[in-house]
Amino acid sequence: MPQAGVVVVTEGGDFEPGATIWLGGRPWATERLPDGRLVAVAPAAAAPGGLAVIQVRNPSGGGSSLQVVQVDVPGALLSARAANRFLEQASWGPTPDSLVRLRQIGFEKWIDEQFAAPLSDYPEPPTANDQQSLAPAQRRFFYNCLNEPDQLRQRLAFALHQIWVVSGVKTGQAQMMIPYLRLLHANAFGNYHTLMREMTLNPAMGRYLDMVNNVKPDRARGINANENYAREIMQLFTIGTVKLNLDGTPALDAAGSPVPAYDQTAIENLARVFTGWTFPPTPGRTPAAINPAYYSGQMVAWEANHDTSEKVLLDGYRIPAGQTARQDLDDALRHLFQHPNVGPFVARRLIGALVTSNPSPSYVARVASVFNSGPGGVRGDLKAVAKAILLDPEARYGDDLANPPSFGHLREPVLYITAMLRALGASVAEFNPLPGRASAMGQNLFYAPTVFNYFSLGYQVPGMNDVAGPEFEILTPAYALARANFADAVTFLRLGATVTLDLVPYINLASVHKWYLSEALNRVLFYGRMPEAVRDRILIALDSIADPGLQAQTAAYLAASSLLYQVQN
Repeated sequence: MPQAGVVVVTEGGDFEPGATIWLGGRPWATERLPDGRLVAVAPAAAAPGGLAVIQVRNPSGGGSSLQVVQVDVPGALLSARAANRFLEQASWGPTPDSLVRLRQIGFEKWIDEQFAAPLSDYPEPPTANDQQSLAPAQRRFFYNCLNEPDQLRQRLAFALHQIWVVSGVKTGQAQMMIPYLRLLHANAFGNYHTLMREMTLNPAMGRYLDMVNNVKPDRARGINANENYAREIMQLFTIGTVKLNLDGTPALDAAGSPVPAYDQTAIENLARVFTGWTFPPTPGRTPAAINPAYYSGQMVAWEANHDTSEKVLLDGYRIPAGQTARQDLDDALRHLFQHPNVGPFVARRLIGALVTSNPSPSYVARVASVFNSGPGGVRGDLKAVAKAILLDPEARYGDDLANPPSFGHLREPVLYITAMLRALGASVAEFNPLPGRASAMGQNLFYAPTVFNYFSLGYQVPGMNDVAGPEFEILTPAYALARANFADAVTFLRLGATVTLDLVPYINLASVHKWYLSEALNRVLFYGRMPEAVRDRILIALDSIADPGLQAQTAAYLAASSLLYQVQN
């Protein structure tokens, strides 16, 4: 019997011996307490928001009327609100079962379980050139989000994908993208230095940012080293454009201006480091200076195409002449990894993806300090960074108290889809229509429009001074309507047979009283923070609807499409 929650009959203790609790249209194993009350254990999904409609039936045939009772989680260490908020940050959204598990074991043990969870995967890339669509990988992404247990790894991998962007706009074949996606998953709990090396030598990244087949300069022939990857690994992947304090704020010069992190000379020198690399050899083919396109494995060096002269990088760091391509690359990546900007740079971006777009400088500093020196003094430990982000007092403040208005972030389309479906207990098959729905909301999965991500990480909410809101950049009126249309499709069951939703527990609550329906949605979608004005509007809308089924669908639609739900707080 699933250990989901304890259902307690709080009214009446004069039931016959052998009386049973009925929930969700079926009887559950029932025990009698010394005071005559009855207790049964039932699935969490049958009691949305901890509210269950039950009936007690006696062996003789009589029984109680329908009543709504509160469901308790045995041995709960956390409040429902705290668990909901945490899972919105650390997973693709809470489910009834994941909430119970987290409440029973606590934050740290849940994170440790996630570190040990088996990796989800993507379909093997096809070999036929006419079958290279990314659609199967997009559909598998959503299937994994809704079904696979490695929730924290998936969230971190997606956050890293939005830093180390490779886009199907240029690499839109499964054979290119799937090895890249697998690298993100494999390294999400690893070390950032390792991730830097793996991404630098990934053939899809090499193609996307032009490092593959980047040859040494030849002035006589008018050839210069391509600067694209050298620029982006500094600007977007590691240190940013200006020097940072530990708390992520810009370091200022004597005139009060931000200090540039690098200049054009540094880009040109680093570009020469990244010369001489070509695609991995196709199996059975002799390596060459310019290998044909192949995306499995790491790029390989062709030394004759590598610039072996001295390179002067940031802060006067010199890479000596005469080294191999691999030696130069290792030295350069090690130097970048040790730059003091990397900790606050990575901390700020991962906090933004998981918790809030506007972290305080002290929050950034605490996480950056863990990046700089994690357990055992190890720099760049992403497990330690993830734990620091999720357990920080600023992340957990809203578990008990109201956060400031600037806290949290707008759910980007992918997160809006997954969080809603998981919260409402949807079942999703691998062949599903969800990628098209995300694209209709402005986020074509794996097709970021630029190397700067699906939206600019520096975008500020219009009309709100200095309030970052990256996801608002793609919230146009048309995309806002698409969000409402998706909520309608979910709650009114218009997504087809591959996405199903069981609203019976909500319908049962509505059949007792519409207030119970609104309260369940308040707890499931808003973890108890639905304003009374919003609840009143929902209840007024239900006044003209007699059918409990239609009431449940309408209320779920109004709640899920509301602006309050679309912001994760």
